[in-house]
Amino acid sequence: MRATFALLRQDKQMLSLPFIGMVVGAIAAVISFCLGYGIGWLVTGHRGEVACYAGAALAGLGATIVSVYFQTALVIGANHRADGGEPTARSCLRAAWRLKWTILAWSVVTATVGFVLQMIEERLSFLGSLLNFVGGMAWGVATFVVVPVLVAEDVGPVTAIRRSTVVLRDTWGTSLRTAVRGGALAIVSWVAAISLLVAGAVMVFSGPSRLLVLGVALMAVGAVAMIVVGSLVGAVGAYARALIYRYAVGLPTPGVDTVLLAGAFRSKS
Repeated sequence: MRATFALLRQDKQMLSLPFIGMVVGAIAAVISFCLGYGIGWLVTGHRGEVACYAGAALAGLGATIVSVYFQTALVIGANHRADGGEPTARSCLRAAWRLKWTILAWSVVTATVGFVLQMIEERLSFLGSLLNFVGGMAWGVATFVVVPVLVAEDVGPVTAIRRSTVVLRDTWGTSLRTAVRGGALAIVSWVAAISLLVAGAVMVFSGPSRLLVLGVALMAVGAVAMIVVGSLVGAVGAYARALIYRYAVGLPTPGVDTVLLAGAFRSKS
């Protein structure tokens, strides 16, 4: 992850894309929820469970479309940098827009899978939670490099899933577990940022008046830290997946030692 970040530092513009994606995704989710809720209300004639599920399904789809779009732009940027180019946020967003129908198709597939897994968890209690966890892990590994495949190979979502699985299997073998530890670092960073935000909120709303200024400052620092962490995690993650895919299919990965990429996955055995 450090090696990927070193490569990403050459493209500082790209760090803005995850933040913009988070903002646009939140707006899209709210608008989509209202639309889905309204449709469910009109169909059933009352504001009940169906309307809520319809709103949640469309909200998930709306947020997923935005997320995949910005992930695609980041992968395009990583490829451009690896090929010796100078990617910009604008050029990568423009290039991602040319894949809009592919992005939409993949978003529908992955949002549907996520919604189904969530419904299973809600309906089956503990067993549902277990199935959601196991299914989510399997889905995550199977689709690990789907977006790089969609960018590089001009295929549909079903073929992209198959290609993602084949690429990982042919390079690292079967029964894989990720060896990338960036997730743990991201969690620690998120916890630290959220802790600052919560501590500040406690001081502002529950503490003595002399701590008001300190509380506001902590809330501001925590909010900024969450934005920074989210942007870094999103950008580094997309660049890492692009480089892992390039390594797996034999494309050059300048600036990143292939030994590091070879250790991205390991056999569970």
